[in-house]
Amino acid sequence: MRPASNLLYLVLFTLCAGFCSTGYAQQPTTNAPPAPAPASAPSTNNTPSEPPVDSATLAIRETMQLLIQGHLDDAMTKVNSVIQADPKNANAYFMRGNVYAQKKLWDQAQKDYETTIQLDSKNSLAKFNLAEVKFVEKKYDAARTGFDALKSDSDWGDVAVYKVFLCDLFGGHEDVASKELDAFNKVGTNASYYFANAAWDLFHKKTEDARTWFRSISNIYGPQKIDLYAASLKELGYLPLPPVPSASTDAK
Repeated sequence: MRPASNLLYLVLFTLCAGFCSTGYAQQPTTNAPPAPAPASAPSTNNTPSEPPVDSATLAIRETMQLLIQGHLDDAMTKVNSVIQADPKNANAYFMRGNVYAQKKLWDQAQKDYETTIQLDSKNSLAKFNLAEVKFVEKKYDAARTGFDALKSDSDWGDVAVYKVFLCDLFGGHEDVASKELDAFNKVGTNASYYFANAAWDLFHKKTEDARTWFRSISNIYGPQKIDLYAASLKELGYLPLPPVPSASTDAK
């Protein structure tokens, strides 16, 4: 089993958003499969049963489970069978892009996200992941363009603004990033405020200041949101933070 890449935090979050309706982007895409129904006891009434799920949707869900479990080759085989049978299935290309991203095959992932968008122009999940791939490749200006286009999207607005800030901060536009940080600080209280300040301190090698921000973050937000906002910092090697120095270490 291949160890999970840091981008998988983003991938799994967007998968949940698109297929389980539990994440940030909850609007269905053009061909989005319905959310799986939770397990329940057999019904004793005469309520009509749900219509059967088509084979392509089942295969895509199975691909997602294989991806979560780290069985990447099996996931690739499964999703390729869907694409072979239905070359215009946008969700299949999106899922395969996620598998490529997990393998850190960025060029292939980018092509599949682009194909997803060609087939489904409203697929904001693919647009976000495409920008994220460019970010982890340190193509900050290109990534910024992608994230900037999502700022007006109601599902991605806050996190997209934060990602634009990261692109400016790490992309050599610190003066612009400083003004963006001021804007976060004026708003306060939202996730971008906390993560932007933590990222600013990490960038300026103020590890202990950043650690204070992350303590607040862990007390306020759940793991899904933390993983979504922290994914880029993990890919760049800023997270996880080094252990807190012990008293004996400080004494030395």
